Amino acid sequence: MHQLFTLFLLFLKIGAVMFGGHYAMIPILRHDVIARGWIGEKEFLDLWAISESTPGPTALNAATYVGYKIQGLPGAVVATLGVVMVPFLVMLVVAAGVRKYYDHFVVQSVLYGLRGAIIALVVSALISIVTGVYKELNAWQAGTTGAITIVALLLVVFLKQNPLVALGLSALLGLGLGFLGLWG
Repeated sequence: MHQLFTLFLLFLKIGAVMFGGHYAMIPILRHDVIARGWIGEKEFLDLWAISESTPGPTALNAATYVGYKIQGLPGAVVATLGVVMVPFLVMLVVAAGVRKYYDHFVVQSVLYGLRGAIIALVVSALISIVTGVYKELNAWQAGTTGAITIVALLLVVFLKQNPLVALGLSALLGLGLGFLGLWG
């Protein structure tokens, strides 16, 4: 019961500071689950890959995964409820206020100010993921991962392909390389 309460509080905290979307939660989640010994660095990177590539919001997927790993189905439910509770309640209040006062100077000023912090949180998450991924790889794996990253980026950003196309092609390429024994 204590661990369920700890899971709920952890994901309640993460949900409360998830400004900027799910990428903003990566450094917090990473620190907390690794510090508690719930998940290792490699499994965290795998968790994030699974959370990103399965349907639904990444934060929910990550919370559900961690909760399930720690306490089974009750843990998954508690962690998921924790991560959505604060954003849901805050969004209800914000939606009501913004709808009425959206054009007000104070609201617009706050929104402009938050943009910089959100960008910083997303860049911090990107740095955390990149350094974590490359720390575990040998030179061949790092080069191959970098090449897949560039191809996926070109597909999504420059060729305007659906991100699912990039995910699918990357997964197939990884699988093909795995069958050839080129991942390790």
